[in-house]
Amino acid sequence: MVENLLLSLESLRANKMRSFLTMLGIIIGISSVIAIISVGNALTASVTSQFAELGINNVTLGIQARSDGAASYDPNSVKVPKDSDRLSTAQIETLMQKFPEIETLSLSDEAGRGKARLGRKTSSVSLTGVNFGYAQANKVNLVRGRYIREADIEAARSVVVVSDRTAEAIYGSIDSAIGSRIVIYTEKAIKEFTVIGVYQYVQSGVQGVTAPGSELETGAYIPVSRAKKDMPYKNFMSLTVIPRAGTDLTLFTEKLSAYLGELYANNKEWEGYAYNMKSELESTNSVMNSLSLAIAAIAGIALLVGGIGVMNIMLVSVTERTHEIGVRKALGAQDSHIRLQFVAEAVMLSVMGGLIGIVLGLGLGFAGSALVGAPFELPVYVILGTVMFSMFIGIFFGYYPANKAARLNPIDALRYE
Repeated sequence: MVENLLLSLESLRANKMRSFLTMLGIIIGISSVIAIISVGNALTASVTSQFAELGINNVTLGIQARSDGAASYDPNSVKVPKDSDRLSTAQIETLMQKFPEIETLSLSDEAGRGKARLGRKTSSVSLTGVNFGYAQANKVNLVRGRYIREADIEAARSVVVVSDRTAEAIYGSIDSAIGSRIVIYTEKAIKEFTVIGVYQYVQSGVQGVTAPGSELETGAYIPVSRAKKDMPYKNFMSLTVIPRAGTDLTLFTEKLSAYLGELYANNKEWEGYAYNMKSELESTNSVMNSLSLAIAAIAGIALLVGGIGVMNIMLVSVTERTHEIGVRKALGAQDSHIRLQFVAEAVMLSVMGGLIGIVLGLGLGFAGSALVGAPFELPVYVILGTVMFSMFIGIFFGYYPANKAARLNPIDALRYE
């Protein structure tokens, strides 16, 4: 076997360009498959990370207009629910009591955008009315002071939690912000608050990138009851439920959906809904994996072409070395020896092409992952699988030429010039 491998290497060295062109199809096929799978895995990991930022195990409840079965969408016919159609505080409290699986709820409502101002210093902020559970659902990391409490909500206090970016822009430091007054100029009003906490601002992938030259806008959180004082409606269109650890998310979502269905059974215009992002993530990952496999399968056609190239060159090699085969047979070489020699040469061609393809594919995978801004991921079994597949191609496409060589009549082979 070692002798056959050495003979194969010698044959490849003697015909470098021909060997390289033969391996080219395998190199392209292997590198394409590895690059596509690695970039697909990187994108899947990136999407999973972004879903995790949004709370993959949380359940969103809300109301939506009942479908009338219309085939077309008219933007002018968008309906706005009345306050009586929305989820009231009493209904939300009943929901908490009815489902022991709920750990906490996250309530929020947009309260306007504007500028926090102190003298000539300004910072763009987006005011959001929140409850205590909002911090857990949205992973708000407090670095100074305290977060909004139930007492703040019950009393509708004018307190605010700002980002570290806003605190530094307005007051010069995070510590100076705690206990200070802050004035926020929104589109419709001027609002004054006391800063009770500062959180660490982290720009996530779902927030996008701030345009060059534009001022960074960060969130400022106030008690949801304080935000509702300036709004025409007091109830909620949606909320987020954080279930307890160990809860069956699918079953829990179905129970919440059924409960909302009963709650809005007599409402002719609006209906309740419940969904979780875990099912959306699974669907998204399934589509991405299917797409990656489909593209990889198309790239795999190059492997078939490469295998045919190996068979073609081995048939040429058998023809060129017919006299050599005759000499070996005349000296006592058996059919199995001849067959093994040519199969080994075909496997050597395929494996070398596969190894070059793996290196090239890893490089393309790294480059592609960096381009999409996702970490490089490639399971070891993919690399091992490509090596084994390369060997299979060599054996499968090399066997016919090797068998043809083994079955040559030694007398006819010796006469061949």
